[in-house]
Amino acid sequence: MATSFKEALETLVNQRIDAGEEPQDLFEELMHEANLVFGHFNLEYEIGLFAKGEKKD
Repeated sequence: MATSFKEALETLVNQRIDAGEEPQDLFEELMHEANLVFGHFNLEYEIGLFAKGEKKD
């Protein structure tokens, strides 16, 4: 069993490539999923900075 997220992800990626999946297609799928999960954090950070700036004025 993998001991870290990196190892687990690398194992899954390697399995899918070994099964014949195109690496570029896999990369695009992973990028899409990561953006769905983590993409909102930058927006939340920017909104927080904007809100803090308004309070100081």
